[in-house]
Amino acid sequence: MTEQWTWAPYQRVREAAEELKGLIRARYPDAEFRLTRSADDRRSWNLWTMVNVEDPDEVGNLVIDREIDMLVEEHIPIHVIPTRGRERFTRRLPEAVRRTG
Repeated sequence: MTEQWTWAPYQRVREAAEELKGLIRARYPDAEFRLTRSADDRRSWNLWTMVNVEDPDEVGNLVIDREIDMLVEEHIPIHVIPTRGRERFTRRLPEAVRRTG
């Protein structure tokens, strides 16, 4: 027998995102966030997390256990996607790309 999941409403997804943001901001207070639907699965959500760190996996390691609990126990499909800070990203782009955006 297969279990039919009932996915969390948008309000609960937003609450989950705020909880994850709080965990991340405790270590990285300058982190920036953007919550979007996943392009691959419209029921899933991505919490894009921009942090100025050498290894973005450090951010994911902070929240992975809670992220899994949210999915398995609370049926909230939210995934933290850590990215490098904006400053690090723009410094690596060629000058012509930085000027044009």
